[in-house]
Amino acid sequence: MVGTTSGAGSRRGERARVLFVDDLERSRELFARLLEGPAYAVETAASVVEACAAIERERPDVVVTDLRMPEVDGLEGLQRFRTLAPDVPVIVVTAFGSIETAVEAMRLGAFDYLSKPFDRDPMALVLRRAVDHRRLLQENQRLRAELAERGNRGGVVGRSDGVQRALALVERVAPTDYPVLIQGESGTGKDVFARLIHERSARAGRAFVSLNCSAIPEHLLESELFGHEKGAFSGAVTARPGFFSRADQGTLFLDEIGDMSVGLQPKLLRVLQNGEYYPVGARRPETCDVRLVCASNQDIPARVESGQFRQDLYYRINTIRIVLPPLRERVGDVGLLAHHFLAALRERSLPFPPPTELAPETLARLEAYTWPGNVRELAHVIDHCALIADGDVIEPEHLPPEVRSATDGGGRDLAAEAGAPQGFQDARRDFERQYFTRLLQETEGNVQRAAERAGVHRTTLYEKLSKLDIDPRS
Repeated sequence: MVGTTSGAGSRRGERARVLFVDDLERSRELFARLLEGPAYAVETAASVVEACAAIERERPDVVVTDLRMPEVDGLEGLQRFRTLAPDVPVIVVTAFGSIETAVEAMRLGAFDYLSKPFDRDPMALVLRRAVDHRRLLQENQRLRAELAERGNRGGVVGRSDGVQRALALVERVAPTDYPVLIQGESGTGKDVFARLIHERSARAGRAFVSLNCSAIPEHLLESELFGHEKGAFSGAVTARPGFFSRADQGTLFLDEIGDMSVGLQPKLLRVLQNGEYYPVGARRPETCDVRLVCASNQDIPARVESGQFRQDLYYRINTIRIVLPPLRERVGDVGLLAHHFLAALRERSLPFPPPTELAPETLARLEAYTWPGNVRELAHVIDHCALIADGDVIEPEHLPPEVRSATDGGGRDLAAEAGAPQGFQDARRDFERQYFTRLLQETEGNVQRAAERAGVHRTTLYEKLSKLDIDPRS
């Protein structure tokens, strides 16, 4: 028969559902009594068949199953549960001393094991890891699905209100030829939005040309924009077209236009007013048909007030203004963006497979960080993590120190939070440490016998013990 007992409390409004499978009624009652509390709702089943029916009826967050049962044993049950619900972690229960069976269960896909008789604290720790692991998988699956749904945005990723407002403006203004000014802090993705405007316009089949005004010395910027004639200045051995000529019939994106010198601004204004410009050293003007998109991380109205930017030019480039929010104001987008960058890494030819998941506490750290470099900094952090992570999951220890030490708005260290979930890699190390310690106890410190029972070479076991800081003589 299937029974239920519940505890009060919630996580995101829900208790974790635990299905416990054991043919002994007193064992089921003990498990439910030990686990009662604010975090879990426990359902019990007396056989693998009953448990399978319970899983099909309402999928639990974790299955805990005894290994010794009549008719269908726990190992067979484990495989059935994994087939029915691959995303649900299964914890096996074994009597103390039957470690070989637990290892076989782990080989077949069990998440972890518990020993009888039950001890509440170790049991709660293993269950918490399992619940966190499943929710990690669910969150990563949700983020990947949302990324797939939002794939047709020219690289723009985000569901926050600020990003949605910016995207709505892009859809309205892109089909026109009006100049657009994109404002936002460095690293917020102004270049991505500029290209999206071009791709949504009637000029999409023409050139998209980008120039960063702050990256070119003032005395060279005019030549880069308008081109020059042969002999116009020292070193001009041939005539050369400028960016306006290259962008003819297309879109010219001028990044950091707020840094353009006051002396050059009237020449840019002339192009916007009548489509004419003079290459450096030329006596006759050339014409062009260019859609201008500008961007700046500066307060241009303040520069107008101080006389550093022409007011008439500001009015020309500011027909439509799109403001991009900094990443610290769009915390809900951090997970989406991180998965977007992970997906991009998987499409590159790397000498190693990049991680595919973020541990829950890793995501918490990323969301707590203030991101002075915005989206660009997040992309670099994900690259950093992918290079040093040694598995499928990015753990907090893979983060750069400044991100790893992030605190929440109240100044609390997230790693020190009571009950903070443990990462998968940490959980695996804990299991290995417990397993090999127990194995050495059972073999009275005989490493050769322990290696034989574990099914590994003695040298391999010595290396593992060294990594786990286990002294076989103790």
